[in-house]
Amino acid sequence: LCVRIATMRSHSQPLTLKLTEDLTVEEIEKIIDEDNEWSKVVPNEREATMRDLTPVAASGTLDIPVGRIRKLSMGPQYISAFTVGDQLLWGAAEPVRRMLKIATGTL
Repeated sequence: LCVRIATMRSHSQPLTLKLTEDLTVEEIEKIIDEDNEWSKVVPNEREATMRDLTPVAASGTLDIPVGRIRKLSMGPQYISAFTVGDQLLWGAAEPVRRMLKIATGTL
């Protein structure tokens, strides 16, 4: 995957994953969507991708949109995906928030 998004606030990256078992795309989407409160699967549709899998959609939120999930021709256990997130919130604010929750005993 090759993607270039010029932005000052967000970070985006393509992922290539090798799974230990052959899962369907639907199973992978369910695992990602249910893993935590921040990951949000974006359907592999042009309109949804243009609307929800962008720096603008992620900016100012802790949401991590994950989309373009598909199997690769290298084998059934290989998948690719694309993510984007607000690097200012995750890179600076989120660790501080987690430390405060640990210090106050609310984590």
